[in-house]
Amino acid sequence: MAFGPPSMPRVLSALPAGPVLVIAPHPDDEMVGPGGTLLRHADQGDPIHAVIVFDGSLGDPERYYEPRDYVALRQAESRGVLRDFLGCEDVVFFGFVDGVTEGNVDAIYPGLPSDPDEKRRVLIDGLAARLEAEIERVSPRSLYYPWIGEVHADHWGCAAAVRQLARNRRDLLGEVALLGYEVWSTLLPEFLVDVSAVFARKREAIARYVSQGRYVDLAGVVAGMNRYRAMLLPYVGPGGERHAEAFVGLHPEEDRP
Repeated sequence: MAFGPPSMPRVLSALPAGPVLVIAPHPDDEMVGPGGTLLRHADQGDPIHAVIVFDGSLGDPERYYEPRDYVALRQAESRGVLRDFLGCEDVVFFGFVDGVTEGNVDAIYPGLPSDPDEKRRVLIDGLAARLEAEIERVSPRSLYYPWIGEVHADHWGCAAAVRQLARNRRDLLGEVALLGYEVWSTLLPEFLVDVSAVFARKREAIARYVSQGRYVDLAGVVAGMNRYRAMLLPYVGPGGERHAEAFVGLHPEEDRP
């Protein structure tokens, strides 16, 4: 047992150059979580590709919007933000149903095994196969995914599928920087990215998710989280506000990212 605290996170001052794939559970997670880091990738000319896994259909419990148009509205919000702020035109929506539970999973996905563990395995296998096809198509140098400690089931499912691919497809992901980001649950950071210089743009982008802003002050929440993470950046003297994003890595080899 080590005597002492966990290691301080490593600050990624230089991001890997090359294609980027961001896996977002829902429309808006792509900017709420790693948005500042993605802006830095875009600024250095890296092509950005996005996969949004779930349809976001449960994001309007008060029914401010017409239900039949709501999924398309959320897709349009993400498309606009990704295009206008990241230059990303390659956005793939898997359209998986939001918030599948033990009570409705068999109705949504008939033919699953009766054993709950087997049922979960089949669902994760299916998502991993879809993600695998996108990774093969994009050949990313960097891949951003929600970290495995996310308490939201949809976020956790995305992380579980990425972890499975990292174990089983070393040939596909062995040279890829795999970085897990936080949205609903804070993580113990292994890596930090200073996003101070781009944070105003991140905040502007988040304001474009109008449908979710009716429920949560997304810009305020993210500003607080990213300011908190900046406490762990190296001290550079007095100055303006600093912001950082925190990540954990999937790194079978040491120092992978």
